[in-house]
Amino acid sequence: MKSIRGIIKIISLLLVLSASVDLYSQDLQSAYFVDSYLYSYRLNPAFQPSKNFIGALAGNIHAGTHSNVGVSTFFYPDEDGHLKTFLHPSIEREEFLSKLQKTNRIMLNLNYNIASVGYWTEYYKRPAYQTFELNLRNNTSARLPYNLFSFLKNGSGKNFEYDLSNVYAYTNTFLEFASGTSIKFGNLQLGARGKLLIGLQKINLRVREMFAVLSGEFWNLHSTADVTAAGGIKNKMQQGAWGYYEVIDLKNIKINSLGLGGVGAAIDLGFKYKINDFLNISGSLNDFGVIVWKNNVKGYNDGRSWIFSDSSIEFDGIGSIGTVVNNAINSIKSAYEFLPDNENKISYQSLSYTANLGVEFILPFYKKISLGVLGTFVSGRVFSYKEIRASLNVKPLKWFSASLSCATTSLGLEWGGMVNINLDRFSFFIGTDSYYYKMTRQFIPVDEFNTQIVVGFNYIIKKNPFARR
Repeated sequence: MKSIRGIIKIISLLLVLSASVDLYSQDLQSAYFVDSYLYSYRLNPAFQPSKNFIGALAGNIHAGTHSNVGVSTFFYPDEDGHLKTFLHPSIEREEFLSKLQKTNRIMLNLNYNIASVGYWTEYYKRPAYQTFELNLRNNTSARLPYNLFSFLKNGSGKNFEYDLSNVYAYTNTFLEFASGTSIKFGNLQLGARGKLLIGLQKINLRVREMFAVLSGEFWNLHSTADVTAAGGIKNKMQQGAWGYYEVIDLKNIKINSLGLGGVGAAIDLGFKYKINDFLNISGSLNDFGVIVWKNNVKGYNDGRSWIFSDSSIEFDGIGSIGTVVNNAINSIKSAYEFLPDNENKISYQSLSYTANLGVEFILPFYKKISLGVLGTFVSGRVFSYKEIRASLNVKPLKWFSASLSCATTSLGLEWGGMVNINLDRFSFFIGTDSYYYKMTRQFIPVDEFNTQIVVGFNYIIKKNPFARR
């Protein structure tokens, strides 16, 4: 448990340092060609699951992360099995810094299904599949330059000048009310999902330029940057370093529970066309939309300089993981200085959209096996993501289907798979887009931390729950 709490705290540190996800994907890419997967309409709104269903609380839980650094880069076990952060003095600078990239990226996402229902119906005597969902979603992404970690690790003990530019941090949390319909026109299926988005919380930090120079006992900094926050967040002010102006007090800013911070809308569009009994093509555009935020906190720095004491930085790494990380977070917050911007409190945030294009070939001599190729592109604030995924899909039994996939992505090679069970009264599925297999004995991923995991349990219903009796 201590290891898990430590990981959570180090992730919090990384998000403060740089960025918090736009993350991407609504569901598992490995599930795209899985027959009878109840939530296939998330990947392509034209897809039509085979059964009616109701899901609540555990209907679909999807979590994912992508990065080009391993969690073990930041954690180091000692002889007793306890974890130390990279800030601990026993961790050599060269050992830690050699594991970093020039630009370090971390992306996290969560899509938690609160309630959902899907059922067959008719529109103008054409078979159609209707869905409704309520989801809680969080997207977080980080871009962390090498120099930032060098500053944290070395401080004034190694260098006296640092270029801390190109830091980006973003996180948002919102409720999603979605309604979708897929209609069949012969061999063609067309689908669309409309979404109402209720913004609960957003924090955005963007540092275009920042330079730190040590002069005596003080760091002199100047920066071009901005920060915005919306939702259950209350602004606080403090006196600036030079004494004659006020700046946003990041260290003591109040982050309460989630609150109404914005509203927006999005749409998913998709198609599926059956060329013949053995070949299908399909495509979709998901999460094309925008959220309008009313910012409670909005600050900027236009290139002016400020100072803070070198002794105020607590990056010694001594103590529990919680103490170390909290000291580091407070030091970083104290180092930034943002002037309040009381104008233009409204901001527009476009969602990271996902585009899919797939081809499925069904074996003519054994129709219970198919081969699929899926191309995916995801736009992003931190960086765009691409992948090409090939999958082997099987349905040997009426109630059982599965998939094994391999993908080449913007972040390397990934292996994934899914198991899907649909019985008379319930459905269960579990799958992953990327399995990281190299871990420490504390279950910390050693290499790049890339995975997407989905699990769900739903109740199968025999009839349309809204049909007239």
